[in-house]
Amino acid sequence: MILARLKLVAAALVFAGWLTWLGIAVARKGTVQPVSRAQLAAATYLVVADVKAGDDGQPLPTVAVREVLQAPAGDRPGGEIEVEKLRSAVTPLPVAGESRTPPPGEYLIPLVRTERGTYRVAGLPASPGYPAVSPERPRVYPWTADVRAQLRAMGLPTE
Repeated sequence: MILARLKLVAAALVFAGWLTWLGIAVARKGTVQPVSRAQLAAATYLVVADVKAGDDGQPLPTVAVREVLQAPAGDRPGGEIEVEKLRSAVTPLPVAGESRTPPPGEYLIPLVRTERGTYRVAGLPASPGYPAVSPERPRVYPWTADVRAQLRAMGLPTE
């Protein structure tokens, strides 16, 4: 009889834990910016940069590189760099209010170098039967603790 009660209590505790986890997951829904592994795979450079907005609210194409997380040996962008397609970039989820347009702040920007020697926001890599894609609205990611945790889980440096 005691064993049956212990099993019932254990089952009730597991059930309560599961409901608690579901509650936390629902409360956080829409607040964590999901980082695209495919986009990171297509990127040659991962930089954390300070993005400023112009008078129209769109990001300016010139950013100040704060940190280089990944780059080819001997080719680390620094200072201010010009980033193509940054004016059309969006965040995966709204950051401030209802807009996905990046407000001023620090962002993780996956980059590739163009033939002209400038940088552009990375798109998606080639898949079997499909060419590499550079979307019209590429994604950038607010540099938050959640984004850093996702990068650490992928085995990428965060500092």
